[in-house]
Amino acid sequence: MKNALIISLFTLCLAACTSKPNAGTEFFVRGNCDMCKERIEKTALSLKGVSKAEWHTKNSCVIVSYDSTVIKPVEIEKAIAGTGHATKNVPMDSTAHDKLPECCKVDHGDMH
Repeated sequence: MKNALIISLFTLCLAACTSKPNAGTEFFVRGNCDMCKERIEKTALSLKGVSKAEWHTKNSCVIVSYDSTVIKPVEIEKAIAGTGHATKNVPMDSTAHDKLPECCKVDHGDMH
């Protein structure tokens, strides 16, 4: 009986401590090409709590699955904007944008 209780508590603890996606979001991210796609997805996936990120060239939207107990959508947007890719809510980091390959840069009239 004591062993069963210990095993039950351990299982419950393990389940509670495991980060699982329980939320999803989709937002605009300014980008142009496959290099942008790779950078945007890699940045999002590098964040603790993010389990899936897929940026679509056609509509410039990224779809993200994440654990809302670990990270907030605005934190994901800030990390991506820090690589030089603006979102509708967070302006791009201009220094990072200037370091992007030419095909990844936006016209200054189109910057967010």
